[in-house]
Amino acid sequence: MLAVKRALLISTGERYVLLATNFTTAAVVSRILTPEEIGVSAIGTAILAIIMSVREFSSSSYLIQRSELSREDIGAAFTVMFILTGIIAAVLVAVSPAMALFYRQPNLVPYFHIVSICLFLDACFILINALLRREMSFGKVAAINITGAATSSVATIALAFAGFSYMSFAWGWLIGSGLAASLALALRPHFWMFKPSLANWRGMISFGGYNGAIAIIFYIFDALPLLLLGRFVSPNAAGLFSRTLLIGQIPDKLILGGAMSVVLPAFSAEVRQGRDLKRPYLAALSLITGLHWPALLVLSVLARPVIEVVLGHQWIEIAPLVQVVAIALLFSFSFQLNYPVTVAVGGIRDLLLRALIAFPLSGIILSIAVILGGLHAAIWSMLVTVPFQAIVALSFVRRRLGLRHRDIAAAIWRSAVVAIASVIPPLLVTWAYGPGVGLSFGQAFGAGLLALIGWAMALMLTRHPLLGEIVAIIPDFRRARASAG
Repeated sequence: MLAVKRALLISTGERYVLLATNFTTAAVVSRILTPEEIGVSAIGTAILAIIMSVREFSSSSYLIQRSELSREDIGAAFTVMFILTGIIAAVLVAVSPAMALFYRQPNLVPYFHIVSICLFLDACFILINALLRREMSFGKVAAINITGAATSSVATIALAFAGFSYMSFAWGWLIGSGLAASLALALRPHFWMFKPSLANWRGMISFGGYNGAIAIIFYIFDALPLLLLGRFVSPNAAGLFSRTLLIGQIPDKLILGGAMSVVLPAFSAEVRQGRDLKRPYLAALSLITGLHWPALLVLSVLARPVIEVVLGHQWIEIAPLVQVVAIALLFSFSFQLNYPVTVAVGGIRDLLLRALIAFPLSGIILSIAVILGGLHAAIWSMLVTVPFQAIVALSFVRRRLGLRHRDIAAAIWRSAVVAIASVIPPLLVTWAYGPGVGLSFGQAFGAGLLALIGWAMALMLTRHPLLGEIVAIIPDFRRARASAG
């Protein structure tokens, strides 16, 4: 347990650094580029994400969850990954002229040419990171990821200032990936991993086949609003949608990001030792909602000042959209846990079936919303699609773990009370200054402090399990530092 908590501390620290780096990049670049330029970059990223999802057929999760791992398995993973990366890069280069013509953005051609090189560099450190995570060497993983992200951030900002427009994202990615790949190879210089091998490739493709199919379905759905808005409305609308999600997902990235990179290895270790995942899953739901729900509700109230601080005043029109997204994401509390727990218990087929049920219908709803109502309808449709996906996902997890509805309710009811107690102070502050009147930075900061006080008091009054974890984390952190030193 100490090893898991130490890994969680390191991974969470890494994620916070990455989050700060990414939001610094977003904050600075969003003040340099226009929403339309951001939109073109978002469209390019969406197209890239769909094509890159094919790489999930050689999923790094295969290396993490496998009970025994040989050199042949590792070599085969790298071989399959590089073969798929080559196919993806070739397709990306081939379709770039058509995509540029379709979206009437000729610079998408060089954009895709540059990122196709990035894919090979990423392949080097993605699988090395998977091996390091399997060994719970999260310090090395953090060093690789932070180095790459920081380098990419500095390069992107500098190039944006120099007038490279949305191409600054592509060049920044290339520079960051090159340095991250070099560091990964320096930390784990086992070049035998690159020797071509197809040993046990069937097992990998069998696992990766389900994972790849799930990834393709997910990324198509995830990219759909950007692609539709970019084509049928405008790149400006795609840029606004992209930044709306960026702000709306701050609680997800801030609270859940660090934990999730540890959850799959930890759950897999529990299964290998013959332990049941029902109690850990419910405990994780309780802890996540105790942080996630209050943060989302407070964000829904303080959306305007958060946007002004992170993105700048030119993006203030997305404030009402961020509020809708924050409310919709209240239903996503189990999303980050569902994948690792299902994989850990060998239910990868369940994930594919779940994706086939949830995402196509959600995609149809979203497409109709975009075509009929544009940007605002696309955002409001999330109040339907996110709860629907949550119901489908939880039904599969409940069946796998033997959970009842009352088990889940018992795990999260305290979090609901804590969330309400947290959002009441900001609501009162907003009401006191008048509805529709934007709070100043100082007023918003004060409202945030009051929310924090309400959150802490509610944790104590409800005897929320999160309180015990917070109290325990201080000595755990000291022991982890002593162990690391």
